[in-house]
Amino acid sequence: MHRITERGASKAKNVPKAGNTANLRQDPARGRRPKGRKEAFMGVSHLSRCPIRRTIIVAALCGVPAAAQPAATDITLKPGTELPQADAPIDLGLCRHHGVEPRTAAGQVVGGAGWAVTDEAPLGALTAVSFVAGSRSMTSGACVLSGGRVGIFDGPELLALVEDSQPGGTAIAHLRRSGDRLRIWDGAMLSRPVADIMLAENVPAIVPLPPFDIFCGGALRMPLIHGLTLGDANILLADHGWEQAGLAPPSDPIAAELVANGFTGVEHCSGTGFGFCTLSFVQGLATASVLTFGDLNLPAGPLVADYDVTCPDLPSQPG
Repeated sequence: MHRITERGASKAKNVPKAGNTANLRQDPARGRRPKGRKEAFMGVSHLSRCPIRRTIIVAALCGVPAAAQPAATDITLKPGTELPQADAPIDLGLCRHHGVEPRTAAGQVVGGAGWAVTDEAPLGALTAVSFVAGSRSMTSGACVLSGGRVGIFDGPELLALVEDSQPGGTAIAHLRRSGDRLRIWDGAMLSRPVADIMLAENVPAIVPLPPFDIFCGGALRMPLIHGLTLGDANILLADHGWEQAGLAPPSDPIAAELVANGFTGVEHCSGTGFGFCTLSFVQGLATASVLTFGDLNLPAGPLVADYDVTCPDLPSQPG
């Protein structure tokens, strides 16, 4: 299932309010010029032979005091870092579908250093490249990706690295667009969002996930429900105006079991592997398709793995 998708004339947008997630502390200086930035911007253009814009960005990153960065235990952004060389070219093997062929100058630099590139995405005028150091093939075709990082580049020039505090950890694997932000997804078998990368006054910053994303031209809010029980997800979805779809009783017995446990809107379930089930929620003409996995007979239901949002394809939508 694609991470977060939308059909229609409008794109998903993130709200500026941020919630807590993944052991990140909220940046107390977010939205304000951090202390020391002015000094960092002054008189730096003549200190390097690199392009002026790159020099300014690096200086601004280095000028932000540690207390003003959302730093903490799992993910950090390190400016002015050199790209390490892999001991040997990384082969993802049976997990090669997680890799991409580098198309940008930044991605080619990463691939040339031996790393397995997983995503490339613009971040304003910059380029973000996610890459990993290894993979393990698991049950049902799932993979675990490890040793991930994100490089922030100005053309082929590396400005900063986003790293997991555990070098061989799985906290970083992929990037997905989310409005004007890039969302970091981990490398677990069932990947979850971890944190966002955004530009704060044209300087890259790591920020916690927002409590919800906005879809359908600003008309709808979709809470981030990855990893929640279906029961808890239902409460959050209802709080944001989503209702379980009134579908006909499912024909397959596994889906019928989930309905018997009090969950409506069930479309179908898989009897093998992770035990995926798909449920539909509606709000107006929009549809949210929610994917769950795990034991159907838990009191609060299975866990949410992912979701899609489909917007009505109308001539005009609220902004």
